[in-house]
Amino acid sequence: MTQAPVHIQTFAITFLSPVHIGTEEQLDEHDFVYENGHLIRFRITPILERMGEQELERFVNGGLEAVKDWLRQSGLWQQLQLYQSVVPRQPRWNREPVRPFIADPLLRPYLPGTEIKGAIRTAVAWWLLRQKDLASLEQKLRQRLPQHKPSRRELVQAGQWLEQSLLGIDPNHDLLRSLRVQDSTPVEPHRLKVFPVLVAVRTNRGLQWLQSPRSRQESSQSEQQSQYTNALQHAVANFCECLDGSVSGISVTIVCDEFLARGEIERGESKVSVPEELRWEDAKREAVANWQKACNEFAKTIAELELKWWQQVKGASSVGAQTVAVKMERFYDELLKRIQVEGNNAVFFNLGWGGGWRTKTVTELFDDETVQQVVHRYGLDRGAKSQPFPKTRKVAWQGGNGFAPLGWVKLTPL
Repeated sequence: MTQAPVHIQTFAITFLSPVHIGTEEQLDEHDFVYENGHLIRFRITPILERMGEQELERFVNGGLEAVKDWLRQSGLWQQLQLYQSVVPRQPRWNREPVRPFIADPLLRPYLPGTEIKGAIRTAVAWWLLRQKDLASLEQKLRQRLPQHKPSRRELVQAGQWLEQSLLGIDPNHDLLRSLRVQDSTPVEPHRLKVFPVLVAVRTNRGLQWLQSPRSRQESSQSEQQSQYTNALQHAVANFCECLDGSVSGISVTIVCDEFLARGEIERGESKVSVPEELRWEDAKREAVANWQKACNEFAKTIAELELKWWQQVKGASSVGAQTVAVKMERFYDELLKRIQVEGNNAVFFNLGWGGGWRTKTVTELFDDETVQQVVHRYGLDRGAKSQPFPKTRKVAWQGGNGFAPLGWVKLTPL
């Protein structure tokens, strides 16, 4: 066996906008106190361990607010705080729980290696798809579209055939086997911030905010004005724990297995190429070897399309909405400049929740008609028949006139 070395590289992570990587958990008034414009999160387990029956009953019925005085008197108020975060408004707890950031057993947030690798995977798939005969793939895609309401399994497996054709037929033959991404270094909990994430909607009145989400049962009905609002304070929000540009000193290590990429194994008296055994064509191996370039090209394409979207909605919107559009337009303009200037020595991509359709799919390489058929057949627009799809964007409200998209990071080699 000819053993090729592994290539290990560590990157510093810079948060260009708020990033949220969540869990299935939701937090509410039993985890937080809202006071003087701050959300204060507490370590709940040790608090419960010290409660008497009366405090426990008040806590169950009224949350931490009901035992706030007891927390101060017992000395637990400062001792068991996890963090304090300035927020533009208080969550409406009955419908706006806080989404926690994924964390280790010490409640320290971190970026999972699987999340980072997923972003790289999408960029590499996009890079490879650009080299394919798109017209032929579009025809194959249309033939595979369901003629009936798709089952949950069909929804999950909708793009599997395309992914397998680009990256490998099964996990053993998957191209990204040669790239291993470790979890990032953790961050102390007090570095977390909570931002209300609003849903910006492109309506016939310009940019507005979602006030009440469309339900599945109502999805066939026409759009009603009562669903939207021009007032930020009235918009429904997902309150999310995030890491943002105030966080530094976090890093991630990425290992490239050169043996899988170009090694050899002995078979009898001859030597066999490992990538040939794995059915990795030269073009595919080159795409993985150039994953950093693929990420930057993909990020550039997304930024250009998002910049255009915000420029289009700006002119048709109210003065208040125009302020948001200008902020978002400026962000993407600056992101494009950074990619152009720093792209040879840094990697840009979007990860986590809230980045939007374009950051998680390669479908937009196909023509508009094909995309609309995919959206319609799989019910991605819930029957709204939005054109172009999607008509919404998630926006992190940082307070005042501060707004940003979610999920943008930069990796710089150390």
